[in-house]
Formats: sequence, C-alpha cells, structure tokens
Amino acid sequence: MSRYLNSKLLSKLIEGEFNNILNCVIGDTELCFEIRVKSEAVVYYKKSKILSLLPKRKEPKVLDKGYWMNGEEPLLDLQRPELYFELAKRLVDNFTSNRKNNLEFSIQQKILLDNNSDKNQFLVVDMEYQFAQDIIKERTKKKTRFDLLAVDIINNKVAILELKQGFASVKGNSGILDHKNRYNEHVNHSDFTKALISDIKSIIKQKEILGIYNFPTDKIVNNLNNVPIEFIVVFAYKDNKEKERYQNKYGKDKTTLFVDINDSSYILKRNEL
Repeated sequence: MSRYLNSKLLSKLIEGEFNNILNCVIGDTELCFEIRVKSEAVVYYKKSKILSLLPKRKEPKVLDKGYWMNGEEPLLDLQRPELYFELAKRLVDNFTSNRKNNLEFSIQQKILLDNNSDKNQFLVVDMEYQFAQDIIKERTKKKTRFDLLAVDIINNKVAILELKQGFASVKGNSGILDHKNRYNEHVNHSDFTKALISDIKSIIKQKEILGIYNFPTDKIVNNLNNVPIEFIVVFAYKDNKEKERYQNKYGKDKTTLFVDINDSSYILKRNEL
C-alpha cells in the first residue's frame, strides 16, 4: 500500500525515457507530480490527471478522452513532452471553465506547489490522499479523500488539511463538520495512522530522489515517528469581510490556516486569532 515507485519506474524518470517528463513537471509551476499506490505516478494540472505513469505499462497514459473527444487529441512525444503538456492544459481549461469547483482545485494545487520547501512552516507532501477504503468499516461516506497532507516542520506534527474556498463551502454536506467526522473515523484507527505516517515518509524521500524537493529530507522524515496528527481547515477567502465572517463563526474552535486568494503566494502559516 505504501507510496513507492518501483526501481524500474524511478530509473526511467531519473535517467531514462521519462526524464524529460520529470524535468518538465519540475520546471512548470502549474504541474504537480504525485506518487500513488501500486507504483503509479500521476501528473496533475488543476487537479485533473493529465498524465499517468504505470509500472506495467510501457507508454504513459495520456489525458482521458472525455476532455478532448470533440477536439484535438493530445499526443505525447517523449522527446518534447512540453508540447503535450501545453495542449493538455488547454483542453483541461476548456473542459473545466464552467465548473463550480475549478477555482478551489486551482487553489489546492497552488498550496501544494507553494509549500514545497523546508524553509516554510508547512511542507505539503500530497493532495487527494485516499486510504484503503475496505479497512475503515464504519464511515459516513463510502469514499473519503483528504485534500492535502502536510508536515508542520516547526511543531513536528502531521496535518490533514481540508481546503474550503469561500464561506458558503464550510456548511452542509462536505462542509467542515462532515470532513472532521471523516477525519475522526480514520485517525482513531491504528492501521490508518501507521499507513499515513509510512506514506508521508516514503513520499518525501522519493520526491527528494526525483529532485522535486531540492533539500535534504532525512531530519524531517526521522522526526515523524509517533508524531501527533492534526485536522486543520485551510480557508481561502476573497476579502477581509469573508475572513472576518469565518473567524466569528468558526475561528475560536477550528484550527485554521488562511489563504487570501488575491495573494501571489499561498504560503501556509499558523494564525493567531
């Protein structure tokens, strides 16, 4: 179950035929590279899978046909993958332009990309984390994904981050209470906590090996044994009025990190209310 890429796929990415793909992703602030179970690597753009690398498949899996069935088919040239990514991003933009959650997806990915340094308080290591669904028997929903996983480097904690964009998103189904209940279902299960810490360690080390992290990670990884796991809301607001409204309603009893969507950088840090 751990998030490891096998040696064959790692070799292809570091020094083989997929190296140009890896370099493109590292050099493109709109793309992110995530490590999944069964040695699968996925490249995301605005939370859409635009390329998947699978250990038993020789060729990468390109953008799903649903994004381009009425337009130009994106073809991947391993020598010039930047051309594929340019077209794939346009196709995703066209497909998602009228979708309600597109802004939140973009914010989520930008948070991950902006908090990828050991110089920040939080190192965000993964998005859309999903644990084996058949192990947690009692659950409020059949499927549970956590928006972002992070390490609070300063306080030596693991943080499960739930992103909410705008005040309307914090209530009702998929609101803060709903996600806190899902967190409680999982964090009280020893299999989940062990797997979570193991996955975070392996993701961090492999991202260092791949060059996605350009800093030594041993100290961060070695400090992750038996650390507390915390649920934190990330509230993305459009103006101070919306932020104040959230603070008055939820700020006193919900640990929250704030992101001003108008800022150029979404660096996470703890806020004193």
